[in-house]
Amino acid sequence: MNIFEEALDVLKSKVQLRKLFQDMHAEDLQRIINRLDSIYEEKLLLQQEQEKEQSRKREAIEAVLNQMKELGVKADDIESLIGSAPMRKHKPRKRYVFSYQAKDGNDTNWEGATTGRIPAEFSDYLKRTGKDRKDCIISELD
Repeated sequence: MNIFEEALDVLKSKVQLRKLFQDMHAEDLQRIINRLDSIYEEKLLLQQEQEKEQSRKREAIEAVLNQMKELGVKADDIESLIGSAPMRKHKPRKRYVFSYQAKDGNDTNWEGATTGRIPAEFSDYLKRTGKDRKDCIISELD
């Protein structure tokens, strides 16, 4: 248990709080209570703002859904128009077909990119022959 969990355990117990503050003056206790009250009020305001924001969003969503019903539009129609595939943030890698000779002498084709991971057999071939990946490209994929 870390120090914060221990402190919370003490603060949650009335008996332990009495022990903790038994030698403290009433004025000091009142200052602590006032500080806790101000923190409590801040938390309440923050929670109320979050609830207002959630209700505003909920009302906006309901308004959009009602407008969609009036127009006869369904969520499936929007998905089909936009496309269900997520938007890619990066440039798609070009993919190629590579040809290499395995240790057993068989010619093997592999589909992949000029960067990234490659099969161990292909890696061994490149080391054995001293070739670069690009030297093994036989065609480009769409």
